[in-house]
Amino acid sequence: MKTVILVVVVALATVLLWRLLSSQRGGRSVVSVAQKPAVKKTAGGVPQGQNPFRAVSVKCGPGACEPALALSKRRFLPGQLGKLPLRDCTSIDCTCKFVHFPDRRDSDGDQRAPTALRSELYVAAGKPERRSRKGRRKDDFD
Repeated sequence: MKTVILVVVVALATVLLWRLLSSQRGGRSVVSVAQKPAVKKTAGGVPQGQNPFRAVSVKCGPGACEPALALSKRRFLPGQLGKLPLRDCTSIDCTCKFVHFPDRRDSDGDQRAPTALRSELYVAAGKPERRSRKGRRKDDFD
């Protein structure tokens, strides 16, 4: 009989001690699931490791409105457009979606205008190459 009372007292003491410890830890139990680590953000408010110049564009669905069609060929920073449907949308059942891109620039590579003059065109036109000097450092003139 004494051993039964001793076991009950030890069990009650263990439960009370466990509850006391868990209440001191903010109500969390001693055995808790690992918490998701906080995402560190850079100075611009962008999560660390993400490109601050990622972009979105509007992918128009069937029967899209004129404002959505006008925006469909351009890329924007994520917070620039707001939500879909657009404020001026006239479609009854808007099925437009955002398409996400890792960078705001097109992936074509060279962004210069194809009609821009290049140095080869100056030479072909008989004009002298203006970049004939080596450089500005003393080492460049030796």
